Amino acid sequence: MRALATVWLLAAGCGAGASGPIAHAPHRQLELDRAPVDPIAALLPDETGELSWVIPGSFQLELGGTPISAAGPGRPVEVGAIDRQGNLQRVAVRLDQARFSVWIDRAHVLSVLRRDQRITPLGPPAGPGIEVVLRSGATVQRIGHRDRTTQIRYLGALQVEGWVPDAALADRGRARDGAGRIPTGRKTLMVVPGAVIRAAPQWVAGELAIVASGYFLDTIREVDDAWTEVSYEDGDVSVHGFVSRRDPPGRVHHWREGDAAPTTTPNATASSGTCLYARPGGDAIGYIVGNRQVDLDDGGAGWWTLTLDTPFGPIAFAARGTTRTELVACAPPGTVPPVTPPPLPPPTP
Repeated sequence: MRALATVWLLAAGCGAGASGPIAHAPHRQLELDRAPVDPIAALLPDETGELSWVIPGSFQLELGGTPISAAGPGRPVEVGAIDRQGNLQRVAVRLDQARFSVWIDRAHVLSVLRRDQRITPLGPPAGPGIEVVLRSGATVQRIGHRDRTTQIRYLGALQVEGWVPDAALADRGRARDGAGRIPTGRKTLMVVPGAVIRAAPQWVAGELAIVASGYFLDTIREVDDAWTEVSYEDGDVSVHGFVSRRDPPGRVHHWREGDAAPTTTPNATASSGTCLYARPGGDAIGYIVGNRQVDLDDGGAGWWTLTLDTPFGPIAFAARGTTRTELVACAPPGTVPPVTPPPLPPPTP
């Protein structure tokens, strides 16, 4: 198995770097702010339908464990909030192949707009109807704070930045269908990423939005040979402003850029319900959903290293069992598909 962070070998404390695990280091027990939560029961889907979203970053499988650096492009991951300890948030990650929990810094948790929110651009007041509105349920990054307002950044087909009241933001919301651009029947204007939509047909006018990954705006009217009055709307954002063919492109932000996440090389089949532990002798923090191909290495003394591909990159959990085909299960009854025998090898000629 290629070199991966072996998450169940612990460093001396929560502040240890990710430079490498230290064998036999004592695990640091931390006190929680409140009564502990059953991590296995918390992995079941939330009946209220409320979810959170995180940007993969450094995380821990248990408090005081070795920080693990996330790999891959870092696009938002849908999770469920479980618990909180200081600046760390425990979230349930519910994938098709597994369910487990991780602790992640709250700086990586996206906020959700509680209501439709008009974003006021810098500069002189915009004319009637010239505005950008983020819709209720849109997810945004928090990038600044002052008094009772938060500076946010929305990343979608458009990029929008501005200040909103703290009361307009929540840590969770309901899943929504990702509606794309809503056609209006107007003539379309093709633009390139970086095109700046301004509050007036002037280069000094405030920015309403920047085209990030879309290519089409709706034309309302041609102002002159340089400026066009435009609009755009999808399920998250609507904007009405002006774009110029001669305006230099604005800076477009992206989710954390990086190489594609490395993948594991499976060498075993883990049965549905197989228990995932933070470390040998540690707490159960998840389980396999359905029979899955995994990378399984013998860790000795009845413990195994079970590595799965996840949106955070490959994660090495601990598993327990007398043999590689007899791993302990801990999924609640009826919550995962039944164990099915692996296919038989082809008959020998």
